[in-house]
Amino acid sequence: MDFHRNGVLIIQHLQKDYRAYNFLNFMSNIGDPQNIFFIYFPLWFQLNQTVGTKMIWVAVTGNWFNLIFKWHAGGRGL
Repeated sequence: MDFHRNGVLIIQHLQKDYRAYNFLNFMSNIGDPQNIFFIYFPLWFQLNQTVGTKMIWVAVTGNWFNLIFKWHAGGRGL
C-alpha cells in the first residue's frame, strides 16, 4: 500500500510544484492513449501497414488490460 501512496504523493507534487512548466502538459497530451487511435495509428498505417497494425493491437490490448486491472483494483478498494 505504501507503494501506491508514494505514487500518489509524487503525482500530487508534480501537479502542484511544476504546474508552470508546459513541458509536462505537452508530454501528457502527446502520450494520451486517445491519440494512438486518432493520430498515430492512421499516420503509421499510411507509412507502414505492418507497424500500424502492430500499433493498433498494442493499443487495444493495453486498453483492455487497463480495464481489467481497474476492475480488479476496484474490487479491492485500491
